[in-house]
Amino acid sequence: MKIETLLDHQTILANRAQPVGFALRIVADSLNQPRPRPAAFCAVLDRSGSMAGPPLIHAKAAASLAVKHLRVGDYFGLAIFDENAQVVIPLQQVKDKPAMQARIAEINDGGSTNLSAGWLLGRDELRKAPAGVARRLLLLSDGHLNAGIIEPLAINHLVASGLEQDTIRTACLGFGDGYNEDLMAEMARVTNGAFYDAASPEKLPAIFTAELDGLQRLAAQNVRVRLQRLNFCEQFVALGEYPATQLPDGRVEFALGDLVSDEERIACFNLEVLPMPCINNQPVVTLEGEELLAVEVLYDEISATGVASQTFTQTVRVVATQDPGAVKQNGEVVGWIALQKAGQVIREVTQRMDAGNENAALHHLKESVAQLKTYAPMENVGEAVASLEDVERRITEQGWSQRSRKDAVYRSASYAKLSSAELWTDEATAPSFKKPRRKPPGGVPPTPSGSDPASDPC
Repeated sequence: MKIETLLDHQTILANRAQPVGFALRIVADSLNQPRPRPAAFCAVLDRSGSMAGPPLIHAKAAASLAVKHLRVGDYFGLAIFDENAQVVIPLQQVKDKPAMQARIAEINDGGSTNLSAGWLLGRDELRKAPAGVARRLLLLSDGHLNAGIIEPLAINHLVASGLEQDTIRTACLGFGDGYNEDLMAEMARVTNGAFYDAASPEKLPAIFTAELDGLQRLAAQNVRVRLQRLNFCEQFVALGEYPATQLPDGRVEFALGDLVSDEERIACFNLEVLPMPCINNQPVVTLEGEELLAVEVLYDEISATGVASQTFTQTVRVVATQDPGAVKQNGEVVGWIALQKAGQVIREVTQRMDAGNENAALHHLKESVAQLKTYAPMENVGEAVASLEDVERRITEQGWSQRSRKDAVYRSASYAKLSSAELWTDEATAPSFKKPRRKPPGGVPPTPSGSDPASDPC
């Protein structure tokens, strides 16, 4: 795995405190052969009454397609929920795909939404997977919590414990305009799972396929970043939303989760740098630069021969100068930081709109755009600026609808993670950090209008 530590300014002006942007760029190895270990995948489908018709038809097609693409030796399970929950396919090794697909085709719509019961059944099935098998739960819902556990905080604690105790990562697929995007985004965040927003049922098969494809191409697991302030760093603040833990030795650990083959992940931070002495354009302390951060990255690397624990360490330094002409930007880092700042702004704008304060939201957008434009030339921050201007345009021209809010929450979550690999499901053009997806074996077959593709055993 390739790991780089980068600053937006490697050289800064001496004798004054100032902010410096820090980015950690991680690129997973390319896997030319299938992973050596099996995987366990459990789908948890909402079949409440609001899913009746095309939504449930496409959800069943997506589950059937996932079965088709599983390898012999992989594990698959399926749970469904309305006001109650039940296991449709107990977790088992994939041997008789047509039988599994036939069982999926029999699913019918039901009543209200007991999301917690569905997730708990999915968790219990994944617990049956052998030790060392990667476990992934994909939750699909189109509604709010109205049965079972209905407190979002309690749900998030459940999901987080599923990762901590049972190594189960939860990905969330919100469908339509009625689901709780705050809940679904947070459930995914606390386990570093993916969050998908599907406005139309036609997107469901591609999302299921992307999630399964990612599970089958894992290149690194349990990636953790530990940061410690050194001599000239007063404090640091994460711009993304990775789960963070204060370690006993004073360091802060950020959990980045798993990376798939060829995935690029960026984590950005704002550093408050103390004044660095410099006389006659010569550093007072060291020529190689002053120490800002101690960085440690830990991860489990997956290869054809097995899994090996790896550690990367580096000290991040910055050089002081009295010559303004010697201060140079790293435009790529500036662009990443601008996007993560845009994600923060979109979250704050959403909060203001929720409070009914449209004027404050629009003012915040305009101020943030103006600030980004002064931070660097437009070729570096233009994408972030365009995204904020798009949010402003939606508010002023279209109003703040359920769909507008879901688009904002989804976009903010994607910018916070800066993953090249996760499928982009928004109607807007995919951001530059997204890479074209590898076409899965067999592709995603088209769904004839009005048919039930889940009954197709192919």
